[in-house]
Amino acid sequence: MLFSETTLPAPLLAAVSAYGYRELTPVQQQVLPLALAGQDLLVSAQTGSGKTAAFGLPMLAGFIGQTPADGAIPKALILTPTRELAQQLATHLSAFAHGSALRVMAVYGGANFRPQRQQLQQGVDVLVATPGRLFDHLSQDYLNLGQLQCLVLDEADRMLDMGFIKDIQRLQKWLPAQRQTMLFSATFPPAVRQLGLEMTQQAQWVEVAPDHSGASIDQQVLLVPKQRKAELLAELVGKHNWQQTLVFVNTKEAATRLGAELMLDGISHAVFHGDCTQGARNRALAGFAAGNVRVLVATDIAARGLDIPALPRVINLELPVEAEDYVHRIGRTGRAGLDGEAFSFVSPQELPQLQRLQQALGVQLAQSTPAGYEATAPLPERYRTGTGAGADNTARRTDKKHPRHAPRAQARFSKTARNGTHRKPQR
Repeated sequence: MLFSETTLPAPLLAAVSAYGYRELTPVQQQVLPLALAGQDLLVSAQTGSGKTAAFGLPMLAGFIGQTPADGAIPKALILTPTRELAQQLATHLSAFAHGSALRVMAVYGGANFRPQRQQLQQGVDVLVATPGRLFDHLSQDYLNLGQLQCLVLDEADRMLDMGFIKDIQRLQKWLPAQRQTMLFSATFPPAVRQLGLEMTQQAQWVEVAPDHSGASIDQQVLLVPKQRKAELLAELVGKHNWQQTLVFVNTKEAATRLGAELMLDGISHAVFHGDCTQGARNRALAGFAAGNVRVLVATDIAARGLDIPALPRVINLELPVEAEDYVHRIGRTGRAGLDGEAFSFVSPQELPQLQRLQQALGVQLAQSTPAGYEATAPLPERYRTGTGAGADNTARRTDKKHPRHAPRAQARFSKTARNGTHRKPQR
């Protein structure tokens, strides 16, 4: 189905066309007519399925022609778990609202409170917020939700994981009884299901089957000794001149260690995890999206919601514990009809975990061993002497003469290789 065949107002159709959207995704086909009719909805759909347009376009359609907001009295509130997702939603909705008088803004923690308050007072029609900062504004009476027409809870299962469910439940006292409510969640555990029933009235259930196949994503498993994962990553980036690679690890400590390893190899990178300041996170994402950063090392905080246009590849330096997290991670690539590739670095010790992952997803991933990384290959000198950094020990360099430049097994990169042209061994 084409967007031009829907009943969306002309300004929205023009904005959608300018945005590059032509055909509706499955979730949009199911949600759009129900949302346009004002129906409360409980929607099970994966990240990357087109949810933002599914709830955003009908929501904006209802506001076109209404008097613009006067002060901090929004017509719609979208609650989302993370700052980055709040920023992205606001960006997308602002693009959809282009050409109308509707004003969209985001409020989130980690940013200065006062400018947000001042912007709210200037008027906002659609407010995107994280729970903590939303309650900061509500508790100080800087925000009035008494005229809210539409409430959207996005990534509800993620908000449950982050402990926001009770905050959302107590939000009820600020909300008008008559409103449209739409709840979106990748999964519906009992707590999320109960929350949905509490927040909605006679809601329609919409379930879009998750695509675990990663049909537009070439998925491969690279078998590599655990301590040589960082070495392999650096070699692939240089050998193939990769300019934009998102690398997932499981912990903040692992992200920091890998960042140190990439720095020693002269590969431009940024680290993205929950302990980074908001400014650092913004700079990391901006640099990566602009192509100024070749490798973004991230924990699962980046697995949900982040929309990096035309991201060519994702690497799981460490396998996630849950199959669902694997789907979210690789879902950062292969978006909007584009192809992508996902590599998982798996050590012999992780093969049982890989098997469980494949069984949960119902897939069999192609496996290969990169040349020089076979189990029988001799370890480089620095691993034999215990000075290797690797994926587990990145920060510890004990070469006495050159503590920050211990030799690598597979050759260092020349200056031209680090700048992204070609790679040759330094002699």
